[in-house]
Formats: sequence, C-alpha cells, structure tokens
Amino acid sequence: MKKLIPILLCIFMLLGTQVALGATETKLSGSGVVSPAAFQYISGGQCKIVNNGNGTINISGSTSTYTAVQQIGLQLNLQYLSGGQWVTLNTYSYTNYSSANVSGGKLLTVSGGYNYRVFAQHTSLNGGISESGQSYSEAVYIQ
Repeated sequence: MKKLIPILLCIFMLLGTQVALGATETKLSGSGVVSPAAFQYISGGQCKIVNNGNGTINISGSTSTYTAVQQIGLQLNLQYLSGGQWVTLNTYSYTNYSSANVSGGKLLTVSGGYNYRVFAQHTSLNGGISESGQSYSEAVYIQ
C-alpha cells in the first residue's frame, strides 16, 4: 500500500488538478496521508479555470456527497500570484440544501500579466457532522 501512494500522487499531478480533501475530525496515518474513508458524506470536489483570451476567464467548481445532506457548499476563491505568494482576489459562494451536489461558476475579466488559479473549499453539514476539504486548479497566465 505504501508503494501505491506515490504512484497515485503522480497520477493526480499529471491530471492537472490537485485535490486535498480532509474531514474536520480526521486521523492521519503514520505517513501523514489522509485516508479516503475519512469522509462520511463528501464524495468529491473539483475546481477549474479556463483562459478564454482577451483578458477573460471562466472559473467553476462542484462539491458532491454520497447522499443528500442538510447543507452542501462550494466556495471558489480566485487567486493571483504576487511576490511568490497566492493572494485571494475574490470569493464566490454557492450553497444547496437537502441536496447531494452543488456547483457554480463565473465569467470574469482580469488584469493581464499575472498567473491565476482557483482555490475551492468543499463543505457538507448533516446531522451535526461537518466535513470540509479543498481543491486547487492549475495556474494559467493571462497576458
């Protein structure tokens, strides 16, 4: 199993989207890797950014759960790279109730000369159990 973890990490990196989901009450294994079974409700989360040209981008994302939950959320944080650090430019939140999924997105105009990415936060709340995780998009340079 320990040999499989580096292979899976490489596959995720090659796909272009890094996903790091973690529950609020998660136990880490000795290697520091969160077990996929850490979530009772969240089944997945993703985000992406698309360069449309002419200074416009599309950002989008989604959160899904195994079954309908009381509240499911998605927060998309548009970030740009400044001085070697990612700075949040704007935040967009989406929430559904008694649902197993939520998605959202925006068409935005941004300034040229920067790298941009999306940092998403995925949440669920059901029966007093709160879960959250994060995902990151690849970075795109806008001229």
